[in-house]
Amino acid sequence: MYGYWEKLINQMDRNSYHDENYLVQELRKGSEEAYGHLFKQYHQELCNYMAAISGDLGLSEDIVQQSFIKLWSNREKLFLKEKSLKKYLFKIAYNLFIDGKRKEKKEYELLESLKQEAYLDMLETDTSLFEERLKKVEAEIENLPEQCKMVFLLSKKEGLKYKEISEKLHISIKTVEVHMTKALKRLKAQLSIFF
Repeated sequence: MYGYWEKLINQMDRNSYHDENYLVQELRKGSEEAYGHLFKQYHQELCNYMAAISGDLGLSEDIVQQSFIKLWSNREKLFLKEKSLKKYLFKIAYNLFIDGKRKEKKEYELLESLKQEAYLDMLETDTSLFEERLKKVEAEIENLPEQCKMVFLLSKKEGLKYKEISEKLHISIKTVEVHMTKALKRLKAQLSIFF
């Protein structure tokens, strides 16, 4: 007989969960049954709401789960106006979604900023590296034997053809070719360690 009354009281309690004030009181006391009732009542609707907002079913389920956890964690502070528990739960979910988007945006902006810094660092490094290499090339050109250096500079710096160089320096085209081959070999050998 005692079991009958206990079941009846439990049944009455379950029916009482439709009274939001009672549901909030039970939640504040830590009633897992009240929490289960709330979960059953709003879970699917909240999932649908978040899926419509986010466009991502997986994300919406995560947010809904976080929302219920947050509500449970803050249950002792629940002081709601009549008929507002659903609004409160949906607001938690919406705020979690917005916070997530803000965090994503900040992370994206941070990544973009880091990317920009990396590009600038690369440019600065490349420029300084280029200038360093250029100085080494110029130093090696200066170390070439005098006529070899003149042939090389006339060809590469002034853009003269071998025939024009031979006429300007009063040497044969064959001699120009020999000097160019010698200059290129020597520069390649000396500068290979830097490139």
